[in-house]
Amino acid sequence: MVRRYLFLCPDTQTASGGIAVIYDTVAALCRAGYDAAILHNSPAAGYLDHPDKPPLCYTYDYYIARQKQGLDGRRARLMSPFILMGEKLRGGPLKPWRPGAEDILVIPEFMITAAMTAFPQSRLGVFVQNPFAFQEAHAEAMERGLDIRERADWFLGVSQICLDQFELLNIQTGHHLPVSMKPEDFPFREEKERLITYMPRKRSAEARQIVDTLERRGKLKGYRIQELDNMPRLDVSDHLQRSQFFISLLRMESIGFPAAEAMAAGCIVVGYTGLGGREYFTPKTGVPVTEDDTLGLVHALEAAVAEYAAAPARLDAIRRHASAVVNANYNSDTFETALLKIWRELDAA
Repeated sequence: MVRRYLFLCPDTQTASGGIAVIYDTVAALCRAGYDAAILHNSPAAGYLDHPDKPPLCYTYDYYIARQKQGLDGRRARLMSPFILMGEKLRGGPLKPWRPGAEDILVIPEFMITAAMTAFPQSRLGVFVQNPFAFQEAHAEAMERGLDIRERADWFLGVSQICLDQFELLNIQTGHHLPVSMKPEDFPFREEKERLITYMPRKRSAEARQIVDTLERRGKLKGYRIQELDNMPRLDVSDHLQRSQFFISLLRMESIGFPAAEAMAAGCIVVGYTGLGGREYFTPKTGVPVTEDDTLGLVHALEAAVAEYAAAPARLDAIRRHASAVVNANYNSDTFETALLKIWRELDAA
């Protein structure tokens, strides 16, 4: 009997690097001949801003388990029967998941607590894209007497900081899957506009403060600042290709796609590495700033703008090198090669 791999996935439809990676993974496995599908939590779910159309199905089991555990609070738990009734009445194009004996569920790290009770008979793998979320979810699960290390057959980690988390938790069955942010979608552009862009994401309040401070101080030499948020991927790429500078507001990341995308497009990236981004965001590829040092980021950007106006050669060399690093290490071919090598081992076990 052929194994089937179901990748449990959040239902968010706005831009999400993590969901895009899950879709990329399932699409690549399907192309290689594996039986794989996305397992959403609603028949109306689906990640819209993605070029591939991997198989999709849904289950209510995870949502029900989450509400029974009270993970979303008492009010959400009380409302859950009505929400579920509305979901069933509304329906959608996805077919329900019919569990099979050879199914293996691949669970995002932050969903492990409810997943262990939602799918008590299923074999599990864990897909860790954020070690900080994994740390919190593991602690939450342990408080309920649930140890994912005893349930999961294996773990995937997308970066060095994920592997570090495996070491902390004494996980011996971890595999390194270097994912791709598809740098080919963010081609390098030599000629730039006097444009500074940023993505607020996890630091929206800090982003507003940074922009207000930069505009008040008036040291940007005619550059305008633009937020990139809730945009289609093609529009983000266009803006990054036109941007001379990009403010990195990464926070507690495994890799941090926004800064990598900006580097691929040829931006001079100034700001936070998000810790996990340290594997590519260094003084050789950008201008990293100490995490959470808001004024330090403002000063660093102003200094970079001033340097570029006076003598652009050093920063031009950095941005060209940064684009080369990202394209070499995070391209789609590297991701698929690593994925299929890992899967041959997992599928044979």
